[in-house]
Amino acid sequence: MAQSDLKANLPGDHLPGDVTVADGVIAKLAGRTALLTYGVVDLRRSRLSPLTRLFRDELTTGVDVDAHESHADINLHVVIERGLNLAEVTRTLEDQVRFEVERVAGVRVGEVHIRVEDVRR
Repeated sequence: MAQSDLKANLPGDHLPGDVTVADGVIAKLAGRTALLTYGVVDLRRSRLSPLTRLFRDELTTGVDVDAHESHADINLHVVIERGLNLAEVTRTLEDQVRFEVERVAGVRVGEVHIRVEDVRR
């Protein structure tokens, strides 16, 4: 298992072998969920070098995953719609990302850190 992979906790653990999920998959799930959350306008482009940006896609820009042995911590850099309550939007975003990553990937989510980078219409 690569260091950035996490073991999935899938129901019916009766089959031989392991299922691992790459941190890039977790980042895509978190990014897609963030963009579908009410009030989130965009994922902020991180200040990565141009070469690093070539290897990122739209769903993982603004998403960082720290893989640990038993869980994943997720860092989101988002732009929120102006005029909305930031506390409500970020609370909903955290809940949605945690639920969706755990449901789809079978990976336990530890901390979800959200940094609001901007507000706009």
